[in-house]
Amino acid sequence: MKLSSNELAKHLAKAIHSIYFISGVEDLLIIESLDQIRKAAISNDFTDKVAFTVSGQFNWSEVDNCFKNQSLFGGKQFVEIHIPSSKPGKKGSEAITNLIANLPEDALLVVVAGKLEKSTKQAKWVKELLKHATVIDCQKVYLSQFSSWLQNRLTAYDLGIDRDALEMFVALTEGNLIVAKQSIERLLMMEVTGRVTMEDVSQCVADGAHFDLFQLTEAAIMRKPERVHRIFERLKSEGMRPEQMLAVLYWEIKNLMDASLDIDNGLSVKQAMQKANIWQSKQKIIGPYLASQPKEKIDQLVHQACKVDNVIKGVDLGSPWEEIGLLLFMFSVPEPA
Repeated sequence: MKLSSNELAKHLAKAIHSIYFISGVEDLLIIESLDQIRKAAISNDFTDKVAFTVSGQFNWSEVDNCFKNQSLFGGKQFVEIHIPSSKPGKKGSEAITNLIANLPEDALLVVVAGKLEKSTKQAKWVKELLKHATVIDCQKVYLSQFSSWLQNRLTAYDLGIDRDALEMFVALTEGNLIVAKQSIERLLMMEVTGRVTMEDVSQCVADGAHFDLFQLTEAAIMRKPERVHRIFERLKSEGMRPEQMLAVLYWEIKNLMDASLDIDNGLSVKQAMQKANIWQSKQKIIGPYLASQPKEKIDQLVHQACKVDNVIKGVDLGSPWEEIGLLLFMFSVPEPA
């Protein structure tokens, strides 16, 4: 069964299936889909939970054994496997396939991946998931669709929006669903009712923190580590939370990774940026970055971003700010001549 992220809530209200496969390029839709499944899992007594994030030299034997150590006093078992790169490798493919084939009757498995390339869709683990799982495809919301997406989000909170305010909202959030969601939450905190005006958007979206976050990523892409460090330290001192900064950084890195994969598959830099609907104003700085950056370097950025996420969530030990600082250094340091 295949569902869009919009259809998932209605599906879960009726029943919860034993296997779910979430994939796509829109991080917010992936996060929200996973949160909905988690809430439904708790409601159905799937409380004995274990989560794995696949990166580097991952030990797949832990996945093989995850259903062998059920708690005598806990609820039903719930296993999450996160594969940000969408490439678990040969051992991973075998482990996931084996897990699907031997899934206990009273258990829940959720596999979360990113963008699935054409070659990845031919992998055995993906074919098995497509065959046995309820599939949630979190497709990209392109800039041409962003206005409608934003209006639908506001409508869900009984909010309309003036046309000029909508255009400003779209321009300032630049198609970033996570930033748009955070901005809508701020509108609600401001107790805006009825229709959202230009003044509301100005107060909510066009604040220094949002601009500084985008200036941070632009400085990193332009390889200006000193400027990156200054903005980073200022945002920390002003009370920016690590997860807020990571959300914008990961969104930018994910777009770079998607474009890099398309370049690796034969598209030109310009074609890859157009396919990713990167704004014309940003292509001037992103194009040179993609042209000079080896794909392996962008893979390293993705892995470091995953590590930051694990530290923030408490899965790994460490300081979130130190790991974000390392991510920014890796992102912005110029390549050796």
